[in-house]
Amino acid sequence: MADTIRGPVTNVVDGDTFDVHVTHTGKNNQYTYNGVERIRIASIDAPELHSPGGSRSRDLLERKLKGREVRCYVQSRDVYSRIVAGVEVL
Repeated sequence: MADTIRGPVTNVVDGDTFDVHVTHTGKNNQYTYNGVERIRIASIDAPELHSPGGSRSRDLLERKLKGREVRCYVQSRDVYSRIVAGVEVL
């Protein structure tokens, strides 16, 4: 079973990456987590901010997530130390 973390989204970086203030962790988690974690949403690849459509992509994700509570199903950490996770808006 994958680790889970939960909390409000505090910042949207781009169309597939955001920061979450971790307020809850799964009781059976294998790893420890920081108070704020950067999350990269698994299985999507949004344009980078400097690319065509990048700002629009970020704005859309921000409208959906900023300030909302999310549950993240941790899959891994990438080379930038971001958590790669499936995301559920609560």
